[in-house]
Formats: sequence, structure tokens, C-alpha cells
Amino acid sequence: MKIAVTGYDGFIGTHLVASLLKAGHIVFPIDADYSPKEVDRIYHLACPSSSDVIQTEPIMVMNTILDKTREAMSICPTALFVNVSSIGATQIDIDEYGQKAYNIAKRCMEVYVEHSGINYINYRLPSVYGEDMRNDNLIKRCSEGRATAPADPDRMYYIGHVDDIVDTLIKLEPVRIEEITLGQIYELFNSGRRGLHRPEPN
Repeated sequence: MKIAVTGYDGFIGTHLVASLLKAGHIVFPIDADYSPKEVDRIYHLACPSSSDVIQTEPIMVMNTILDKTREAMSICPTALFVNVSSIGATQIDIDEYGQKAYNIAKRCMEVYVEHSGINYINYRLPSVYGEDMRNDNLIKRCSEGRATAPADPDRMYYIGHVDDIVDTLIKLEPVRIEEITLGQIYELFNSGRRGLHRPEPN
């Protein structure tokens, strides 16, 4: 297939592009130029993901999410549009202003795509971990001993390994999400009892 990928140089994007190329697909990495291309599938991953940016520049983040979605949809209106959203789109009633703005923008993005009339599939991803993840990722901070014990250890958190997420996106299968508490993440990854490798299947 001919496949366009926005956010190709991000954490998930780099893993996705590598897997697509390995499978023999033709990949068009989309950066600033969203000009039309004849493709079979578009993976829309482009999104500000830094915790610092989400907290300090929420309006910029909201504008970027919505503007880049419209631009990505214009690349090839006949392609299957694989919209990569966040599980946070279901959590728009939280108190943190920056995170709330991000979650609301993700939900707006989903509604916009849903009512656009294009052929699409929407994925709400959990917090993704694995090799090469961002330094501010909770699991990476725990695995490197940089995290402090969570104030709310019983709070439920949702994670997925990048290899599983990439497989899911390529095969268009339901996303596999692991439910785990913040306390369990801190205990398991901080102690080294769990690593950044793909977990063994149950």
C-alpha cells in the first residue's frame, strides 16, 4: 500500500514507519507539507505530546490538534483515515486546565472526523511505553529512578507497549490496553520487576 504518516518522527510514528517499511509498504512521511497525494491509508499521529507544552500552552495545543487534523484529512479524501486519538478524550471533566484542554481538543477532533463523511477508523490510545519513549513518560521516569512515589497510588492508569500499539494500527485491530494503578507502575518499573520490553502474553 501507499501510506501517509503524519507525526512520523514521534515516538509511535518512528516505530510505525519502521514496521510499515519492513512489511514492504510505500511510506510518505508528512511533515510541514500536507499537499495532496494518492495514498491508500493515512495515519494521523501528529500532535503535541510533551507534558510541559500541554500544561503551559494549552491554546496552541488545541489549535494544533484541530488544524493538523483538517490538513491531514485533505491529503487524500478517498484514503482510509486512521485517526489516532487519546483515551483522554473520554476524560474531559478533570481539573488540570492544560490536560483538560488537550482532552477536549482530542474529543473535538474525533467528532470532526466522525461527521466529515470520510472513511475512517478512530483509535483512543493509552499511555504508550517502550524503547525510545519521551523522557517525561511516567514509566521511563520510574524505570530510570527519576519518579517520586505517586500521591494517589490507587488511581487507575492505562498503558500499552509500543510494539502492541503498532501491530494494532497496522492490522486495524482493537487496541489492547492494560489497566494498572499508579502505585503498581511505580512499584514494578521503579524496582525493575518490569522492563521496557514487550510483556509476555498471558
